[in-house]
Amino acid sequence: MKKYRLPLGSSRSISPAMHNPLGKNVPHSDVFDPTLLFPIERVQSRVRLGIREPLPFEGLDRWTCYELAWLDSDGYPMLGIASIEYPASSRLLVESKSLKLFLGSMNFTRFASTQEVAQVIREALQSTLEEPGVVVSILPVSAWGEARIVTPPGECIDAVRPTAHHAVRLKSGDNEVEETLHSNLLRSLCPVTGQPDWGSVVIRYRGKALDRASLFSYLVVHRSYQGFHEECCERLFSDLMVACAPSMLWVGCFYTRRGGIDINPERWLPGTTRPVCLGRLARQ
Repeated sequence: MKKYRLPLGSSRSISPAMHNPLGKNVPHSDVFDPTLLFPIERVQSRVRLGIREPLPFEGLDRWTCYELAWLDSDGYPMLGIASIEYPASSRLLVESKSLKLFLGSMNFTRFASTQEVAQVIREALQSTLEEPGVVVSILPVSAWGEARIVTPPGECIDAVRPTAHHAVRLKSGDNEVEETLHSNLLRSLCPVTGQPDWGSVVIRYRGKALDRASLFSYLVVHRSYQGFHEECCERLFSDLMVACAPSMLWVGCFYTRRGGIDINPERWLPGTTRPVCLGRLARQ
């Protein structure tokens, strides 16, 4: 097959001819085209949140792509579920609709193996994001039975009912605890289309005990916040750092899929052991 490669560190990501496809009517293409990928600068959202270099967290963005198809060397359709990870330290992130369009353009292209498909996706993202640390794996149909549906770890706070006059600012007590909390009420709004994105959030920390009612109210107010998934995760991380002064903190936002892709940003305090996420949530 013809190779489509862009040199790492090229000016691809800042070409003035590129346009964000989000919120626009973009025709589907059956011609494999890595230039469909559209990068977004992280810095603007971080400036809004008051996040400066060096970053106060480590992290990654993990994407699961359920609508992946291509042709084998004989021209027969093949299917897979792709998992894509890249570090939160990257200067750029990929816009989700552009990733969907890029993956869709592979549908009628022949590849010699599943490994080659993963390699081509990885190389295209490495070039677009100017980030060598992109990891791509593909779950073949033969292994789909191994996929697990899991529940968020820790205590669910969704049954909390704050008083009508409860402050929406995160509060904490004086006693120090180590615990894991989660909520399935995570919602935010796309900053381009204004459409809602749904998900679950898991918080694991060691620090001043979070007041459950204030955390519940905070998440309810967050339902009207406009930001990409990655920004929302970093906003929660930043506010939790202030609220409970943790010595250990990990925040994972597990969004439901849109356009056949779910996005799962994770941020953690340096030195915190990142939990291993084995499986997907029921809504993903």
